[in-house]
Amino acid sequence: RHRAGVETETDVLPSSVGSLPRFTLRGELMHVFISYRVTSEGSHGNGLSERIYEAIRVLSVQPGQDLQIPKHSWGVFPSFAKMPVPFRPEQAKVFWDSACLVDGQSWLAGFVQGLVASMVFVPLLSWTEDDQGSLGDLSRIGVGGFDRVDNVLLELMLALGLRETPDSAVRAILPVLIGPA
Repeated sequence: RHRAGVETETDVLPSSVGSLPRFTLRGELMHVFISYRVTSEGSHGNGLSERIYEAIRVLSVQPGQDLQIPKHSWGVFPSFAKMPVPFRPEQAKVFWDSACLVDGQSWLAGFVQGLVASMVFVPLLSWTEDDQGSLGDLSRIGVGGFDRVDNVLLELMLALGLRETPDSAVRAILPVLIGPA
């Protein structure tokens, strides 16, 4: 999304998704993958993606909450992602690009690896009154010369494909629908 360098989906997707690693709760995993559009839910928008990222991480280790992850499901923080500081092994492992992508490495490969290793895909889907937001932008693809690779669409397509793949880590897709404020 906001990394330097130009890549296309054909540079990374075929080789990265070709053979899925066998999913195990004891191996490298992400519990949640947050998908969003930077201009609406990211740092150039309302910042919702970061607030969700922080809330999941904090609530997953807060004593007395029913949101704690059972010990047999902790998994291992993936080697392809930047580990947050501070980090506790029992904490939910959340893929949020701003925190997890490693500088100097392919951002598209990072997204693919993050999604392939994630159990729950959480797309933040917004449509504002002025036809903006993640869905507003999707509705304009191919219209009036607005033709580009769209990361939100690529992530949705990949998540849907992974959800239907038997050995995939993706167990659920939980969209968050966001309307006008």
